[in-house]
Amino acid sequence: MFKRIIVGVDGSPASITAAKYALRIGNFYDIPVVGVYVVDVRLIEESFLADLAGVLGFTYYEGISGRVKEFLEKQGDAVLTEFSSLGREYGAKVSVVQTTGVPYREIASQADPEDLIVVGKRGRKPLKGVLLGSNSEKVARHANCPVFLVPEEERELRKVMVAYDGSENAKMALKVCRSLRDLYSYSITVLYVEEGEKPEVMESEVEEVLGRDYTFLSLPGFPEEIIVEVSKEEGIDLLFLGAYGKGRVKELFLGSVTSFVIHHLDIPLFLTKISKG
Repeated sequence: MFKRIIVGVDGSPASITAAKYALRIGNFYDIPVVGVYVVDVRLIEESFLADLAGVLGFTYYEGISGRVKEFLEKQGDAVLTEFSSLGREYGAKVSVVQTTGVPYREIASQADPEDLIVVGKRGRKPLKGVLLGSNSEKVARHANCPVFLVPEEERELRKVMVAYDGSENAKMALKVCRSLRDLYSYSITVLYVEEGEKPEVMESEVEEVLGRDYTFLSLPGFPEEIIVEVSKEEGIDLLFLGAYGKGRVKELFLGSVTSFVIHHLDIPLFLTKISKG
């Protein structure tokens, strides 16, 4: 199913949970799991540190960036050592990489189209202060492979849902969902939000992949709103979704279903995409 798993680790609770999912899936598929720690280059820029010193009231001196970089690298060593130890507990094939750059770009660039990226997803409350925005969503958008976004809370995966629209990315979501069912033994609901094709056509495509062991729902409405609503009403533990399927021009005017779902659901999200490169 996948060649490797790339997991972003930074020592945060969400990244530790992501590592646990990644290691369990890696052990299941018997593939390497690579822990990647990125020293954020933006934190060691002299101009940034000078501004930060002014805000926080500490003494700035020329060359302080070297000391900060050394501290972050030592922190990275500790995080990767902990990840390797956790990998041995899960019986997974583990390797580690430490690099410097912009985290979402570095993590995305480490993966090939045949890989899977797993990253922790912060909740809706933004990180106050130094860094704003979601690295995890940026990884999902820039990656050339499927991305598994994992919130801080680890949960048992008993009920999952696939949002299906007949696209190639959605078909991949079905296949991954079917494959991981052997690991997690979950029940599957497939949701089709009516947008042109008859529900019977969609369900026949789903049945070709999943057989008959699933529940099929067909509902009218806006896809992003229905996906979020049904996920909450049904108590879904994991959502499989074909990612960013409209293209950048349509997303500019219509918005992204993927982005909406990321920001409105605090459950694991498995975003599938087929490389166009």
